[in-house]
Amino acid sequence: MKFQYLGTAAAEGIPALFCDCEICREAARRGGKELRMRSGALVNENLLIDLSPDLFAARLQFNLDLSKVRNAIITHAHSDHFDREMMGFFTPTCAHIAKTGDLFHLWGSAYTASAWKEYTSAIQMKEPVLEQYVVFHELKPFETVEIEGVRVTALKARHSCPESLIYVLEQGDARLFYGNDTGPLADETWEWLAQNKEKPFTTVSLDSTMGHPENHYYGHMSLKENIETKERMLAESMADANTRFICHHFSHNALCLHKETVDFMKPHGFDVAYDGLSFNA
Repeated sequence: MKFQYLGTAAAEGIPALFCDCEICREAARRGGKELRMRSGALVNENLLIDLSPDLFAARLQFNLDLSKVRNAIITHAHSDHFDREMMGFFTPTCAHIAKTGDLFHLWGSAYTASAWKEYTSAIQMKEPVLEQYVVFHELKPFETVEIEGVRVTALKARHSCPESLIYVLEQGDARLFYGNDTGPLADETWEWLAQNKEKPFTTVSLDSTMGHPENHYYGHMSLKENIETKERMLAESMADANTRFICHHFSHNALCLHKETVDFMKPHGFDVAYDGLSFNA
């Protein structure tokens, strides 16, 4: 299973749009991996995780062919992860769709579905045909579906947006845990992981928004909480010595630049995601 981070920042990006803090200034000065677009990922070149407002920029920067994409799994309804206007570009006016009758499938929680319905109702005058081309499928926590040959299981997240989800993706020998925009994992999620650990994760991607170990905030993790999550996964045989652990989803408010985060997390066996990072999960 091929996996690529298209963006690795929280809602404001790095450097943040209107910010002049020390972190944003230094990130802009250094460039490269310090520059982060809003969060999103691409699986096997045909399955999106989230609809980032920076998806077009990622398409250009990483030379993506998104004409193959017909499915997106959405973590939650916050606009940096679910830019609903993005789907207007799938209609025939904006995309010369190769196959007559092609549909785009969105997958997410009931609350995210309601946010989609609210948007389509409000946009009828501008995009009257949108619902003819885009279908929303509701996912319940701990439900598993197959999308583009990938087994996708939705798990409960702990986040400020109602009914936020994190995901387990499985294909062949690959088993990936995608856990951003959640605080320390919910008890029900730990219970599901304990009951479904017949095969350890090959990759675990964890929310690192709060950065420095002393930072705490409902709905996101700190680096210390990343380390604690890894330790528990290893102790409970959900992961093993071959599991790749990755820090993902960063904010300038965490006061962590890429290089310094790499230096801090390397002794704990973590890689640090950056925009465009691609690997076999």
